[in-house]
Amino acid sequence: MPLSTYHQGYVNLSDEEIIKRSEEKKRELEEIFKHVSLATNDATARVAILGCGDKRFIKHHNQMFEELLRKPVELTTFDISIEHLAGEENVFQHDCTLPIPNPPYNITFAHVLLKFIETEKQWDLIKNSVDALKEGGLAIHVFDKEDYETKERLLSNGQFAVPLHRWEQELQKLGFKFIEVYVKYGLALVVKK
Repeated sequence: MPLSTYHQGYVNLSDEEIIKRSEEKKRELEEIFKHVSLATNDATARVAILGCGDKRFIKHHNQMFEELLRKPVELTTFDISIEHLAGEENVFQHDCTLPIPNPPYNITFAHVLLKFIETEKQWDLIKNSVDALKEGGLAIHVFDKEDYETKERLLSNGQFAVPLHRWEQELQKLGFKFIEVYVKYGLALVVKK
């Protein structure tokens, strides 16, 4: 099956550009971990990556979480299609609007993912990312500013707007604690279980 236009765009990026984007993700995570910490004594942290644009990110995800958490990481990557991740370990085809397999995880991490999901299904992904956590775990969702600031349902590029305030109200109704952490291009919604 041929790669989607989106994933082909990543294939066309240089290794240097992938490194640059990975370094920005790490800076975002450093900022997030200034405001919240992972409450676990586990010797190894189990991290679920929800959506991944390019297989070269997987190595970087593993490295940055190991450095930030200062412990070994067992990384599992889930994506609705996985042709673009071929050859990498612990990659599973899965629609994350459905319950996330093989829980519990210490961290679930979705970087600019919700805008690719129909608005009415976005809550399912957020809830599943929290449900898959161990007690004290973190669900981290990073958004670009235009993803949540628009009042339109569809973004100009055909992606879906993220009604962040609405999802925060749903989290409050269920009694989940969360914070917003501002990062360079938007913000991170971090939910603690």
